[in-house]
Amino acid sequence: MNELIRRLFAHPLILTELLAASLFINVLGLATTMFVMLVLNRYVPYGIDSTLATLTSGVLLAAALEFGFREARIRLAAAITAPGEALRGESAFAALAQTRVAVLERLPAGLLQEVMRGLDAVDRIYTPANMCAALDVPFAVVTLVALAFLSPLLAVLATGFMLTSIGTVVLGERLLKVPARAAGEGETAAQAALGAAINSADALRAFNAAGRTIALWRQARERVLAARRRLGETQSLVQSVTQTVAVLQSILIVTVGAVLAVKGDLSVGGLVGANIMAGRALGPINRIAGMAEMFARADLALRRVADFMRLPREQQSGMALKGVAGRLELVDVAFAHPGSSGPLAEHLSVRLEPGMVLAVSGPNGSGKTTLARLLMGLIEPARGQILVDGVELRQLAMEWWRKQVAYLPQEPELLDGTIEEAVRTANPAMTESEFNRVLRAAGLRSWLDTSIDGITTPIVNGGRNLALGVRRRVALARALATGGRFVVFDEPTESLDAEGRAAVYAAMNELVASGATIVVFSHDPLVIRGATYLLDLGVKPVPVLTGPIAREAANG
Repeated sequence: MNELIRRLFAHPLILTELLAASLFINVLGLATTMFVMLVLNRYVPYGIDSTLATLTSGVLLAAALEFGFREARIRLAAAITAPGEALRGESAFAALAQTRVAVLERLPAGLLQEVMRGLDAVDRIYTPANMCAALDVPFAVVTLVALAFLSPLLAVLATGFMLTSIGTVVLGERLLKVPARAAGEGETAAQAALGAAINSADALRAFNAAGRTIALWRQARERVLAARRRLGETQSLVQSVTQTVAVLQSILIVTVGAVLAVKGDLSVGGLVGANIMAGRALGPINRIAGMAEMFARADLALRRVADFMRLPREQQSGMALKGVAGRLELVDVAFAHPGSSGPLAEHLSVRLEPGMVLAVSGPNGSGKTTLARLLMGLIEPARGQILVDGVELRQLAMEWWRKQVAYLPQEPELLDGTIEEAVRTANPAMTESEFNRVLRAAGLRSWLDTSIDGITTPIVNGGRNLALGVRRRVALARALATGGRFVVFDEPTESLDAEGRAAVYAAMNELVASGATIVVFSHDPLVIRGATYLLDLGVKPVPVLTGPIAREAANG
């Protein structure tokens, strides 16, 4: 309900119009009750047809006006909900796309999907129709005031029942928050198990992990079903109480009204009208009671979205250097695996001039990929500076910096689409000749010429539909597409055949000849032989830097 109030007060002019429309709707809604009362009190005793015709015409006019105001109110409410829904969804997705990678990696699997799906739950509850139903709640007072003109005693009784129903709805919404949270956590765990079954299908079967994954999914589903059962029971209790309150109110209103009618303090028409008015006052509250569970889920989803949007994001502003010379320097850098307790490397310092090549080696887990991600600005060092042409990397605009780097990660991740779209990801404005050049440089052209779809070959599930060697060549072409003065290659010849490795060697030689500054992480002897410096991350805690290797080899 807090979100509903926030949305309403965010648009004060529209809120004023909504309140005015709600007032007219509730006042006009009394016309039907007055029609019943007048028919019973004026027409039935005397049977004058003209009186009935006049009353019928009047109530039909009121009904038409009420319909018009309701339609106008729905459109006003839509003006509040639609922009807010779109903006919130866009902001949440922007947060997902811009949150720091190191932070995202620490979040539970499946949580991000649940956060985005939670927005759908919010949109389903905060619709124009539901917003209008909530607006009718405070205007139940109009009906109670009209009832007071008939009988102050009956109005007091109806007010007591209305307050009881409101209290039940408020208490019910609070009680529903706990099982709603439990259901959300279970759904997140179930989503994680589902993701494993979809994204790791081979491993699931090859290593007989299906039983464990099924057990995890079953446990998560049991939590979800138990929480949903509690939700259903609590929701049912809230609705049963409010419905019982409505029944008890009708019984008491009729009983007390009958006594008043016998005493001559209330007409028969007034008795019937009082019962209708009392029921009408409870109507909006009972409708809200039926949505208590949805409000609880929406509240949980909004809290998740709010927490997620507070996560630290990558820097979106910064410098963009006018000219790029190609100098890269690491000054007393220390770094570690995200979330680890100890450093992978300390006091790392190296200066690369344009055209130099730094080869980085070390056993698995020594920090090669972590260092590559540091250079891309995906994570930050624990200490020290990374300088680009003398400017600290933190001060640069990340979007600009990544356009200056030809980056080939160890595990090539491709966005779904086509091969052409994947290659153009880093440089959408690339000309046709440049596009064909990088395809040839990556050794992709011969494969494309023999494939059925060529550059329109679809990429599905991050490229898992392609052979690993083809996927790596697509990633190499994507890296070369930037034309950047800096190169970061992580195990570029891994999983490639002789032809693929030859394409990598040729591309690197061309980059060196063009004066690009290269950092390559590799165990390939041919790659290491062409390096200016060799950095061994296997030596802890201070890596060993040796070189210039190429000069020493020539002198040796």
